[in-house]
Amino acid sequence: MKKNGFTLAEVLITLGVIGVVAALTLPTLNQAVSKKIRAEQIRTVKYKFTKATDKMNSLGLIGPYDSTAAFVAELQKHLKIAKVCTASNLRACWPYDKVILQDGNEYDISRAQTGKQFKMNTNEDSDYTSPNVGIVTADGTPMILSYNKKCAALDPVKQYGWTTEDNKPVSNATAGCVAAVFEINGTGKPNTLSKDVALFNANGLGSSCAIELDNGKCFTAPFSPPLVTRAECEEMKAKKMLDNCYSDNEYWAGAVKQCNGKANMPTAADLAKIASALYTGKPSIGAMQDVNGLTYAGNAADYGLPEPLFILWSGEETTLNDSAYRRAFGTTYTNWSPFNRTASNHQAVCLGE
Repeated sequence: MKKNGFTLAEVLITLGVIGVVAALTLPTLNQAVSKKIRAEQIRTVKYKFTKATDKMNSLGLIGPYDSTAAFVAELQKHLKIAKVCTASNLRACWPYDKVILQDGNEYDISRAQTGKQFKMNTNEDSDYTSPNVGIVTADGTPMILSYNKKCAALDPVKQYGWTTEDNKPVSNATAGCVAAVFEINGTGKPNTLSKDVALFNANGLGSSCAIELDNGKCFTAPFSPPLVTRAECEEMKAKKMLDNCYSDNEYWAGAVKQCNGKANMPTAADLAKIASALYTGKPSIGAMQDVNGLTYAGNAADYGLPEPLFILWSGEETTLNDSAYRRAFGTTYTNWSPFNRTASNHQAVCLGE
């Protein structure tokens, strides 16, 4: 009777194919599993932290406080904290010196002195200038906190929204009050931002200066200004943040609001210097000069800027109704001109520190 079966060669070939498939798929599978574990760890930290701050809010204790240290002193009553470190000794609450940023550069964690190093803007609604405070929670999570001294006392009766992340709710009650960076990987490497170093209500990590000029000024990364109503503009005018209001809704005033006054926006000369840095040969460009026949150097991303074409508002109003000056940056030209303040496709930058 003839028996059916596999030859040794067939078995070895099959095992070889399985081995090749495993070699190709296991790294991807392991990467996916690691990513899921990191995401769960981040959610857990946010959940525990916001559970404590939500309790503070329910007791009317979320703020305002005059410093991050004062906030942490109250936080300790609602969140188990093993260690507290001042801004001058943040490294004592953090397991290593350097964090790798998303652009590949290294950042010294001890430089995270205030919310400015979390790229938080300071304006009429926020003030993150108080010295940061480092903590290590009872479960061993290192965090560096920055408190908004203009955080409004929240209504303890009002129910604030919660964001659900894989069945782990995270309170939104503290979104305008506390910014933080925290670590989930201990001393393990690579210590990379957005992987094992995570942000909570913060905009980034590093210097608030994305654009540094040779005149000593620096500016933040560009942003799309929010829409400001005529009533809001009039309030800003009363505070001498700008000179005039014209339209019912405008974006230039939104840039002024974000920068806490038009004096904290670039001048014509500043924008001309930015333009000079973006074109081959760094041509000399006058403050109000239009220049054609240029060659874009391909380095806008180095300054946190979009690729040309883009347009940046200045902080200079015009004598023409509804207008403010702006500079356009193209691949072969740059020009300076007034433009309607209601334009939504313009970006802005603020003075940094």
